[in-house]
Amino acid sequence: LVNSIADGMNLVAKEGPLVNQRHGQLVLSERTGAREQLESAAIVIAPCDIHATAKAMQEALAMAPLLRQERATALRQLIEQHDVAWWLRQQINTVMQLGI
Repeated sequence: LVNSIADGMNLVAKEGPLVNQRHGQLVLSERTGAREQLESAAIVIAPCDIHATAKAMQEALAMAPLLRQERATALRQLIEQHDVAWWLRQQINTVMQLGI
């Protein structure tokens, strides 16, 4: 559960799935910087909605084992695609486009 009200690129949302060995699911606030990259494989919630958060946690805990595995694999793949080298390339490309 990464339930930030506001943040930049939340690395916990990326670190947790990489080290988890039990196909854990990511319940992720819609207000995290990582949401844009991870939302297709995460369960996205509004951070101030307590009932939706509880429902999302229950959904993650009750998920069928095969679906858990598929989603955890997809999440790891998304994270590996958007690693620090990818981020640095994006920054350099932006600077180059600005002509700085």
